Amino acid sequence: MLRLLLFSLFLLSLNTINAQSYLFESESDVINYMDNKVFYNSNSGLEIEYGYISTMNTYGIKVKNKNDARFSFINVDITPYGSFADLYGMSIEDGSSFGFRLYGGKLVVGEGEPEPITFYLK
Repeated sequence: MLRLLLFSLFLLSLNTINAQSYLFESESDVINYMDNKVFYNSNSGLEIEYGYISTMNTYGIKVKNKNDARFSFINVDITPYGSFADLYGMSIEDGSSFGFRLYGGKLVVGEGEPEPITFYLK
């Protein structure tokens, strides 16, 4: 009986570990994860999401600031690395690029830079 209880606890702990970590093995994993999620930074007031951009009839990165100004980035390159993914897109206004590193539950703009900015699920 004790062995059965220990075995059950072991399986439960493995299941809990798998539920807490998210793996990005393909572009579709990243897109499915980002679907209908908004990431927010309370210090800057910026919101970031990935979704349909109707004015361009395509999908891309959408950024909104606290003044409700909106910026779109298309031709998004998605590179999954397992425990995180990198997304980079091109501005439809001036061709500049914008990107971030996506983790489960947060994304980081400027990863590896002196002052990265972290966005959390809203």
